[in-house]
Amino acid sequence: MPSPDATPDMVPEITITFPDGNTRTAARGTTAAELAAAIGPRLAKAALAARVDDGWYDLDRPIDHDATVAIITPDTADGREVLRHSTAHVMAQAVTDLFPGAQYAIGPAIADGFYYDFSLPGDAHFSDDDLERIEARMREIVKADEPFVREELARDEALAVFADQPYKREIIERVDPGDSTEIGDGQVISVYRNPHAGDSAPFVDLCRGPHVPSTKRLGAFKLTKVAGAYWRGDEKRPMLQRIYGTAWESKAALEEHLHRLEEAEKRDHRRLGAELDLFSFPEEIGSGLAVFHPKGGTVRRVMEDYSRRRHEEAGYEFVNSPHITKGKLFEESGHLDWFADGMYPPMELDGGTDYYLKPMNCPFHI
Repeated sequence: MPSPDATPDMVPEITITFPDGNTRTAARGTTAAELAAAIGPRLAKAALAARVDDGWYDLDRPIDHDATVAIITPDTADGREVLRHSTAHVMAQAVTDLFPGAQYAIGPAIADGFYYDFSLPGDAHFSDDDLERIEARMREIVKADEPFVREELARDEALAVFADQPYKREIIERVDPGDSTEIGDGQVISVYRNPHAGDSAPFVDLCRGPHVPSTKRLGAFKLTKVAGAYWRGDEKRPMLQRIYGTAWESKAALEEHLHRLEEAEKRDHRRLGAELDLFSFPEEIGSGLAVFHPKGGTVRRVMEDYSRRRHEEAGYEFVNSPHITKGKLFEESGHLDWFADGMYPPMELDGGTDYYLKPMNCPFHI
């Protein structure tokens, strides 16, 4: 038993609680990898990272306090997020290898995949052929089995590490000292390095983690497309090149996802609308504004009649309201304050009174 005067840091053992409620004691500083191995070899082999209380931990990060621990495996939502975020990191490494001087911004996991934003020297743009080259380089990095090594740096050290990466520096500089964020607390910043084989410098990325233990745990991925994206989503900031990709826990899961995308493409409403002569989007009318052809008009009428009938059967009654109204009414409802930027400019009627067109999909009805 520890002495009554022992501080928490002096207590040699901690209590680990698992999601099923079971507990076990472990030495202070035990890692999630060691916990997984103690449970069984299958879990140890499958483990990617861990949830420790409300935070993410790499498998080799010591646990120094009583905690609830969940071992993350690939075939779970958390596991796929770790796989995708790690794959995005490898993509950034591949891009900087192939495009010296490239600047990299952010690369999060998203639904079914990931992306990373880049600025290329000379305002160059990625091509489809570049995606193939990048993917090939990523597979070389995966094959090299490079470890993901977490480090915590002082703020000034982190700024120096990213001296040639303005987007990373901006992220660091926006963190106020004392604030707790995904990349640190404003004074201590977390980064990950991928040491290369040989004498070349390791790739380093600003990141909260966690990552898979090494690149060999990746491989079931595919780069899908390139798009433009404003930095911070602000049209006044630089336009970056965004590469999208998808990553999964197995080749079979990846192929199933790609097959779903192919099937969805076959059923894309824009494609079917043209092939079946239902509707079109004439350039002279405007982007996204559909003109329904006779067949499409019939389909639309049938759907509208069905919707009206079901509403009436449920006891609803229909009313109609004008598509324009005085601006004062939108001021009172609060809509003008919130949606003015997305509304058409007002029409001046009745000797100087502003009338506004109801915003698209606006829930407000007169």
